[in-house]
Amino acid sequence: MNLTSRIAEYITDTGLEDFPPDAIDAAKAAITDCLGCALAGSREPLADVLSGYIQGLGAAPAATVIGRGFKTSSPDAALINGALSHALDYDDVTFITKTHPSAALIPGALPLAEETGATGGELLLAYLLGFEVACAIGDAISPAYFDDLGWHPTGPLGALGAAAAAARLLRLNPQQTAMALSLAASQASGLRQNFGTMTKPYHAGAACRVGVNAAKLVQAGFTASADALEGRFGFMRAFSGGSGYDPDKAAASLGTRCYMIESGIEIKKYPCCGSAHLALDATSRLLQRRPFAAEQVERIEVLVDFDPPRSLIHSRPADGLEGKFSMQYCLAAEILDGQIALSTFTDAQVMRPEAQDLIPRIEMRRHPGHEGQTSWTEAHNLVQVHLKDGQTLTERADRATTGALRGVTRDDVRAKFRDCATPALTQPNATAALAMLDTLEDLGPVPPLAELLGG
Repeated sequence: MNLTSRIAEYITDTGLEDFPPDAIDAAKAAITDCLGCALAGSREPLADVLSGYIQGLGAAPAATVIGRGFKTSSPDAALINGALSHALDYDDVTFITKTHPSAALIPGALPLAEETGATGGELLLAYLLGFEVACAIGDAISPAYFDDLGWHPTGPLGALGAAAAAARLLRLNPQQTAMALSLAASQASGLRQNFGTMTKPYHAGAACRVGVNAAKLVQAGFTASADALEGRFGFMRAFSGGSGYDPDKAAASLGTRCYMIESGIEIKKYPCCGSAHLALDATSRLLQRRPFAAEQVERIEVLVDFDPPRSLIHSRPADGLEGKFSMQYCLAAEILDGQIALSTFTDAQVMRPEAQDLIPRIEMRRHPGHEGQTSWTEAHNLVQVHLKDGQTLTERADRATTGALRGVTRDDVRAKFRDCATPALTQPNATAALAMLDTLEDLGPVPPLAELLGG
């Protein structure tokens, strides 16, 4: 059996009972975190642009736009919701695919679940299936996809995961599901060169819309090939640069490995690119152990586990969005302010003189001897602060590599949701939505939850 057909059968045949409890708990935490990030993102400038554009199209009001108080078609709601979820770069990541998995899954699955009246358990299962499919393909694709070819991994892999989730929610049969995956594969995209602009979060939104559109079109009779993932001119070869991919590995992993446990969900503590988080952890520990001020710093060296520039492409950021993708600014802000918060990434904060003065004194480079290796080979960052009095302060931070939910507790996720929901929801509505998300597998039809999240 070819890969596309194998994935289609996995999607149609797998139930929630096939996942271990830890995977289900982590998935609920990830969904909660993603929706919280979308609520916070609903007040970002890109939300105004996208909302105005979509409302101007005049689509029938079938699905809720998170935090914006209006409804539109399910594909258009998927587009906006996905972009809002990733707008602040505060949403989760996962190790194997190096993607923001939830932002390409739940923002598209929720509108479709609302439109069809699916239950919370069906929504949860669709999310898990999309996650597993994206990870299985990502684990078998060439390393060049993640490093050298320019793709933003969240976009292409997210489109396939979103299509898997949508196909399950629409209860497509295996043949239809295979075609939905193939149709999504022809629309998958996203380029790293757009990092630091509104287009990066658009990648997640576009992936969500691609998945919903693909499933709905196939349901209506649209056709696609049944082998667009593994074929000679298919997804895996194209996105691998022509070599280094293994469709058989992807096919064999489905149902035999649980990527939600193996790869895990890393919930972000900081609203910026995840590639800066380990260095921020190390800098925070240094400041706690031996406080120092920016004016005391001669220079800072940051040794990282990827070849710069990769995601952190703005060494001299000029606005808030670029600041999210600047190791130099993130560390400067941590030193100047003692924290990284949503308010860190305004244009004014990035361009303040004290930040611009410290930024040129911060250098990021790969661990010596590891240049050219694949990303996250060492899975740690090292920060060395050289002070003007001759002292050198050093701290190392390592990435969590075990467990389904990594780096936080469920209570941490709940607290983050409440904080993120504050600009968009009343406190009673935020509390009610959180209660539904905590027991998602037992929730009845999804529309009441979606309406609460509309703001």
